[in-house]
Amino acid sequence: MAGNVTNFQAHVIVNTVSQTLQLGNGPLSRAILQKAGPKLQEELYAVKQGAVEKIGSIFITSGCNLNCQAVFHVVAPTWDNAAGRSQQIMANIIKKCLATVEELSFSSIVFPMIGTGNLRFPKAIFANLILSELFEFSSRSWRKALQKVYLLVHLGDDEIQQAFLDEFTKGLYGNPNKDRILTTEGNQGAFSPISSPGIISYGMKIGAITFQIATGDISKEKADVIVNSTTRTFNLKSGVSKAILEGAGPAVENECVVLAAQPHRDFIVTQGGNLMCKIIIHVLGENDVRKTVSTVLEECEQRKYTSVSLPAIGTGNAGKNPATVADDMISAVIDFARKHPIPSLRRVKVVIFLLELLHVFYDNMKKREKSTSPVLQPTRFETACNLPEHWADMNQQLSCVIELLPGQSEYDTIKDKFSETCPAYEIEKIERIQNVCIWQSYQIKKNHMDMKNGHTDNERILFHGTDADSVPYVNEHGFNRSYAGKNGAAYGQGTYFAVNAKYSANDKYSTPDSNGRKHVYVVRVLTGVYTCGHARLVTPPSKNPHNPTDLFDSVTDDTQHPSLFVVFSDNQAYPEYLITFRC
Repeated sequence: MAGNVTNFQAHVIVNTVSQTLQLGNGPLSRAILQKAGPKLQEELYAVKQGAVEKIGSIFITSGCNLNCQAVFHVVAPTWDNAAGRSQQIMANIIKKCLATVEELSFSSIVFPMIGTGNLRFPKAIFANLILSELFEFSSRSWRKALQKVYLLVHLGDDEIQQAFLDEFTKGLYGNPNKDRILTTEGNQGAFSPISSPGIISYGMKIGAITFQIATGDISKEKADVIVNSTTRTFNLKSGVSKAILEGAGPAVENECVVLAAQPHRDFIVTQGGNLMCKIIIHVLGENDVRKTVSTVLEECEQRKYTSVSLPAIGTGNAGKNPATVADDMISAVIDFARKHPIPSLRRVKVVIFLLELLHVFYDNMKKREKSTSPVLQPTRFETACNLPEHWADMNQQLSCVIELLPGQSEYDTIKDKFSETCPAYEIEKIERIQNVCIWQSYQIKKNHMDMKNGHTDNERILFHGTDADSVPYVNEHGFNRSYAGKNGAAYGQGTYFAVNAKYSANDKYSTPDSNGRKHVYVVRVLTGVYTCGHARLVTPPSKNPHNPTDLFDSVTDDTQHPSLFVVFSDNQAYPEYLITFRC
C-alpha cells in the first residue's frame, strides 16, 4: 500500500497518526513521511496549536512533496472487539473527512484502509462501514465539490479485496464496475462512488400533470405520497430505501413486517410516519418499472391524492439500466395522462441522488419534447435557489453571457466602480455572467456561512484579473485553485481577489491579448471571518485550538486595511461581470 498511496494524485490523502502525532510509527504514515519530507512533521506539530489529540481528531497539513494539496491526519481508534465505540468513531472520522473536503471545495480524496493494520480493525467491517458512509454522503441533496473518492487497497491484500467484492455483490451500492474497485501499483483505477449532484430540477407538462425530475433526498420530500423501491421482504435497509425507512421511523418498519406477511399485489401501503407525506407505497424494484409506476399512479388517483415523489426505481439494488428506467417511468406517466385527462393527481416528481441519473432522465425528456404529441408540453427548468430577477431569459440553458449596453444603470454602476481606481482605461464592453450551477453553489455556501457566523455581512464585491485564455473556463466553471501560484501565492494557495480594480488591472494579472485587450472580473466573494495569511496555507487556519476543523473563511494581507483576499473554496466566489478594456 505504501508505494501506491505516496504516488497517488488527488487533492487530499488520508493518513493515520497516533495521539502523539509522531509520523513514522506505522507503515502508512512512515511511507507518507518519507515521500513528503520532514516539513510534513513540522507542519503537523504546528497545526496542533494546543488542540487535544483525542481519538477521532483530524489535523490538516499541506501535501509537501506528495502529489496532493492536503493531508488529513486522523487519529483512528483501535478495534474494541465490537463493543461499538470504535466503529462509531471510525464512522465519524469518515464523515468528518468528507464534510471537510466538501467545505474546502476539494474534488478528490484518497482513503487507504485506515485502521485495518496495527489497529486491528476487521477488514470486512471497514469495507461495509466506509461504503455505507460514502453512499449516505452521495445521497444528500446539496451540490458537491467532491467528485471522486478513491479507496486504496494493497495489491497483495486478498482479504480486503474480497471484503469489498462481497459488499458489491450484495448490490447495495448501485452497480459499479467491479474492475475499478482495486488499485494496482502505478495505476489510479479505483471505485468512485461519489458523484456531484446539483440542485437543478427540470419539468414538463404531460397532459394535466406537471412532471419533474430533480436531485435530492427523497426522505426530505413533501408530497401526498412517497414511493419506496425495495425487495420482496419489504425491509431493505440500504441506499434510498434505508433513508426512507429510517426517516419514517420504527412504526413504519414494523408495519412493513406485518403487511409483508399478508397477501399483497407486489406492493404495500403504509402510513407516512415521520416523513412529510400521507402514505408510503413500497414497490419491488426488481419488477417491470413501467407497470410498477402505472400501478403507483393509479393507486394515487384512486385515493384522490394530488402529488407523488418516486425514486429512480430499480437503479440501485435491482441494478436496472438507468436509460431504460427513465424511458419506462416517463412512458408510464404519459400512459396515465392519456387515460386520465382530468386527474386528481397533478404532480409527479422523480427524485434522484446522482447527477449522472439526472442527465439520463433529462436527455429522455428532451428527446420527447420533439414529439408532436399534444400530451407533452415542455416547461423551462426550475431551480432550488432563486435566480437574480434582472437575469435575462436563458432559453433552458445553464449558462450564458449577456453584454450590457452603455447607458443602462447596471452598466454604469459597474463602469463607475471600475473607474474609481482605473480612470485612464478604455472600457470596450461589460458582460453579465449568468451561470445557474455556479450561482446556486455560491448561494448555498453563502447561506451556510451566514448561519455559521450568525450574520449576513459575509460578502464583498472584489476584482480578479485574468488572461483571455482563462475567460471561457471561468465563465463556465468559475474560479479554480489550480490557478493558485500562477502569479504568486504570498498569502496561501488559494484564489486571489483585490479590493481595488487597479490591482487586478496590472499586466501581471490581467495579461493583454494579441490585440491589447485586458480582462477583469467583478466578483461576489464570501470573505466572512478572516485572518492574515501566509504562503504555506492550503486551507484557512483554524479559529479554535480545541477544534482544528473550525476554520476561518478566508485570509488577507492586512486585517485592518485589506487590499486583497484569498479564498480556498471554489464556490466562495461568483464571477458576476467581465470587463474587457484597453490601456
